[in-house]
Amino acid sequence: MNIDAMEEAGRLAQTISFSYEDHYHLQEKRKMFQALFERYLSPVDPSGSMEPYYAIILLWRKNPAEFDQMVREMKDHRLIPA
Repeated sequence: MNIDAMEEAGRLAQTISFSYEDHYHLQEKRKMFQALFERYLSPVDPSGSMEPYYAIILLWRKNPAEFDQMVREMKDHRLIPA
């Protein structure tokens, strides 16, 4: 496994998790995060029991293309920095 790719995935997962927490009080952004989490993280965490960070990392490991698409959508919606 490429250590640089692992570090980048971990950094992005942390950025997404922190941004979700930072914007939780904004109902519209919270709904966007939750919709994206439902679409992309539910397949890897069907019970919804994992912390977002760990589910995001698992998504990256199991389906990197879906991970990349989720990150693109979050950037497009300005949920995380571009």
